[in-house]
Amino acid sequence: MAGHGRLKASLLAALLLAARQSRAEAAREGSPWYVPDHAAMQLAGAIGFLSAGPGWSFRDDTVEAAFLLGWAPPALAGEDFLTFTMKGQWRPFRLDAAGWTVRPLTVGAMLSYTVGDDYFAGLPSRYDRGYYWFRTALRPALLLGASAGRPVEALNLRLVEGYFELVATDYRLVQFVRNPATVNVELFTLALGVKLRF
Repeated sequence: MAGHGRLKASLLAALLLAARQSRAEAAREGSPWYVPDHAAMQLAGAIGFLSAGPGWSFRDDTVEAAFLLGWAPPALAGEDFLTFTMKGQWRPFRLDAAGWTVRPLTVGAMLSYTVGDDYFAGLPSRYDRGYYWFRTALRPALLLGASAGRPVEALNLRLVEGYFELVATDYRLVQFVRNPATVNVELFTLALGVKLRF
């Protein structure tokens, strides 16, 4: 099982390298919109213990889209699973000072699909109709966060940006609305990550 985990971790690292390489090639030829301009690696955030993937920025980095592949090892999650996530974000404000770029507000949404024996997109026949109101494999979520970064010329990176996000999945939001007294801090999952902008 340890070899299986190393394989998935290697796949995440390969995604980051592939995104950087494709962007470098596109820069030499002129950049079509579909070529990623950054890669992200994230810890936690309701999409696996570790996730990584390419991203695209528009309108001076105020609008972003990303596709992330997440993984959680059995030692932490109780089972081995992969999560595919599409994420969209809006970052309306930008502050520049002393070589740093700060985005004090990020709002967004994401949709993740988890592959694993205990996850389903349609209610399995073993359950009565209406037993679950949600699909365990599909997780829409809202997010709120901020980021800060600076250029790293030695690595030929336009910006290395650290970020955090507070993520609230549909399940937690509904539970909060139904019974706010029992769901407080647990409403949010914290994500920490880094983006490499090419």
